[in-house]
Amino acid sequence: MIDPDHWLKKGAAEYSSGRFEEAAESLRKAIEDDPLSVGAWHLLGESLRKAGRYQEAVESFETALDIEPQLSRSWRGKAITLNELARHREALESADEALKIDPSDVRSWIVKGYAFHSIKQFQDAADSYDRAIEMEPLGAKAGRAWNNKGAALDNLGRHEEALECYDESIIIDPFDFYTWNNKGVCLTALKRLAEAVECFSKAVEIYPEYTTAWKNLAMALKALGRDEEAEEALERARDLESE
Repeated sequence: MIDPDHWLKKGAAEYSSGRFEEAAESLRKAIEDDPLSVGAWHLLGESLRKAGRYQEAVESFETALDIEPQLSRSWRGKAITLNELARHREALESADEALKIDPSDVRSWIVKGYAFHSIKQFQDAADSYDRAIEMEPLGAKAGRAWNNKGAALDNLGRHEEALECYDESIIIDPFDFYTWNNKGVCLTALKRLAEAVECFSKAVEIYPEYTTAWKNLAMALKALGRDEEAEEALERARDLESE
């Protein structure tokens, strides 16, 4: 006997293994068998988002929500995808819908913060990240929220507070190269260049192909008068950009 959920299960397995295009194909077949399968529509949206097919992903999430309007994860998925499309005010609306249904959803608070940051409402962004941190103070998502809050505070010129946020993020995940780079940028703003060099160096040690950190390292070294090292770092950035 054929499993009626065969294509949905196959799509879920392909999604879990990172085969997003194949997952989308399987999930479309699941939807052919059951056009009202909210789980298939939601996972199709996630698969298309991961595959970079953002407009199709939005449409899939919207179909899931037509079937089940109280599905907070689909509101959140739609918000994430709208951010990818630079439709940040719409992303805010979707994140708010997700949070009406599940106010304790840490990811939705982070998505909302990202949307606020993208439209330069940095204090609102910091406040949203604070809500995420309150709910999950030590988890992996809190590490991302601390980093993002630091970036918002940097944009507000509150560099000392931002530095504390980056340090909190690094305690949670010492291998997050984005945070090491951001901490370096913050230290540069504070004119603590030697410490900034250490942070940029740590970022590229963790992720040697991180072009932005190589460029930041070059600028910090140049400002310290370490011209030869600065040129080496800049050359590395150029090599990465040409690959």
